[in-house]
Amino acid sequence: MLILLLALLSQAPPAPQASGGQHGLGEEEISGEVEVLIADRKLFFAPQFDPFSPIQNLLLPESYVFDDALARTVDSLTIPHRHVNSSYLRVPVEKDFIYGDIMVFLPSFEKRVATWELEISNSLGETVRRVTRRGQPPATITWDGRTDSGEPIATGDVYSFTFNAYDAQGNQTRLPGTPRRVDAMVFRDGKETNITIAADRIFTDGTSQLLPDASPRLDEAANIVRENFKSEVVIYVYTEHERLSTDRCNAMRAEVSSRIVLPQGALSVAPRFIPGLQPKFSKISIHVR
Repeated sequence: MLILLLALLSQAPPAPQASGGQHGLGEEEISGEVEVLIADRKLFFAPQFDPFSPIQNLLLPESYVFDDALARTVDSLTIPHRHVNSSYLRVPVEKDFIYGDIMVFLPSFEKRVATWELEISNSLGETVRRVTRRGQPPATITWDGRTDSGEPIATGDVYSFTFNAYDAQGNQTRLPGTPRRVDAMVFRDGKETNITIAADRIFTDGTSQLLPDASPRLDEAANIVRENFKSEVVIYVYTEHERLSTDRCNAMRAEVSSRIVLPQGALSVAPRFIPGLQPKFSKISIHVR
């Protein structure tokens, strides 16, 4: 009995049978594909320089861009903002005044010129300056803006230029020039600088109201005062009526004082009225000493 029991225990149990066939134990591997959108925002920094610019500068042709407003803006862009409105600095302006010399351009002459003459006349046909020389004329003639007597010409008037050339036989060649209106001029007489501006380029007709475009001319005049000021500034205003001269003097005092810092008592005004003075000859004369 004991022997039969040991024989039964020593027999191994049969392996289980599967209906679908045999398989072994192990890990199951699952594979597949799925679309995933990564929505995380990532920092992006654009490069601050172009590594190819040195090469492009050598290969590309050189070019220029002309900007008419550059002269007015370049200084204001480079000066620190806290100093832009300083009364001690000149304001960038496009210069419109005539600074003592007027250039008269002449054509070339095929025939030899024995003598030549430049005649300058005002709007009334009166000759204010006559220049006569011998020999071939130069390409340009410089006129200092003064009459034959040495006085400065009147601003606000239109001046005509007539050039006469004569050969050895006395034959005349007459060349009329383009008339030009003189709005403002700057003269320097010794230690004094005189700025003369036609009144109709600053004020409206018959009033002390400033023109909308008067500011650049006042800025240019203020720049000249800054450059040449030593002790005093006197503003003369010429009109036909005393009241108008006084009102314009007060307006000029306010405009100059807002642009320039001057010592106490250095700025003064003097109204001048001339009965019968034509409006076109009304002017503002600023004397800087």
